Amino acid sequence: MPGCRARRIVRFVATFTKILAATDFSDDSNYALEYAEELSRRFSAEILVVHVDQPLAPVMVSELSPGLDVGAMNRIAEEQRLLALRELDKITARLRDAGLKSRGVLKVGAPFLEIINAAQSDGADLIVLGTHGRSGLAHVLMGSVAERVVRKAHCPVLTIRHPDRKFRHPLDKPDKPEKSDKNGK
Repeated sequence: MPGCRARRIVRFVATFTKILAATDFSDDSNYALEYAEELSRRFSAEILVVHVDQPLAPVMVSELSPGLDVGAMNRIAEEQRLLALRELDKITARLRDAGLKSRGVLKVGAPFLEIINAAQSDGADLIVLGTHGRSGLAHVLMGSVAERVVRKAHCPVLTIRHPDRKFRHPLDKPDKPEKSDKNGK
């Protein structure tokens, strides 16, 4: 028809072969891992479980604990990494027992950068991670790993908010405690 543009409809069907599930071993990331597991089952995809150890800068350590020497700091960091490796092993063993192909990876550095780098270098088609729901000043000061991953990742990112976490807009007024009667009830 003259003057009529034909619309080309493109249908996209997502398929995933490797899913990166980021974890900090919190309830939030464990909840997000459940989504990664289900997607892995549906697509027969491998799950790459990534934990990033973010060491404290020496300046922060000296501020927090002036008597702590560098050797002690290194021993604590190494213990922390060993604990993280054990947790990763538990998670991947559980996933394998459930019939899923999985492996754990421990990275050291800035969480959002290491998650993005691991996803790229391992060829992940999807990143799944939990959100902690920080808002207001905590969000401004600490930032959001999930937000940074979403902005910089080369592949789709699925962020999962734990159902027990309520979003609070920074401008919302705090909830008022319920008034009790004269008897304190």
